[in-house]
Amino acid sequence: MINAGRAGNDLAKAQVRIVIVDDHAFFRELICRALLRESSDYNVIATVGTAAEAITKCTALKPDLLVLDINLPDSTGITAVPHIRRVSPTTRILLCTAYPKEDWLTEATACGADGFVEKTNTWDDFMVAIARVAKGDRYFSAGAARPSTRPATRDAAAAMGITRREREILLLIADGLTTKEIAARLSISVPTVETHRGNLMAKTGARNVAGLVRFAVGLGRTPA
Repeated sequence: MINAGRAGNDLAKAQVRIVIVDDHAFFRELICRALLRESSDYNVIATVGTAAEAITKCTALKPDLLVLDINLPDSTGITAVPHIRRVSPTTRILLCTAYPKEDWLTEATACGADGFVEKTNTWDDFMVAIARVAKGDRYFSAGAARPSTRPATRDAAAAMGITRREREILLLIADGLTTKEIAARLSISVPTVETHRGNLMAKTGARNVAGLVRFAVGLGRTPA
């Protein structure tokens, strides 16, 4: 179902043009219908079921956002990302999967995707991911019920846009320092630390300090 019926003032808005890629027709249709009910800001311009079709559609349509399943019959969404980047450099890419494994999050960041969300997450999580990636942010989140314990790599952190200062704060959080202690250690204000912590949670998809600590495990002790 494509959002071709909206007219008038809706079409005058800068709608986010979306292509949905999933090998299950039912799931594609479900997301399409739900997005149309959710907001007039979204316009689903195509739905396809393979990586090859995704590349073709992105070449022809140059969508603003691509919702790309990782598990596809002809390839994986992760291996398709570089090809899509070449044919449509401005398209934002949100990867998703119903069959998560521990290294998907790291691979999703390393391949150049703008976001990653599991289908085991809630609909609200999915809509947050859509909104954040569409407006130019990065959003990487694993399922709430099964947080990954795989250490994050420096490459993954860099792909998420984590800055040197954010890395410093992340490692201090992992060391158990409080916000006030971090502020004193780095000679910055408490509100600045809180802002950096909020940015870290947004970039990593962590829901709490424990999630940030898990992410910090593989970053080493020297800020890069």
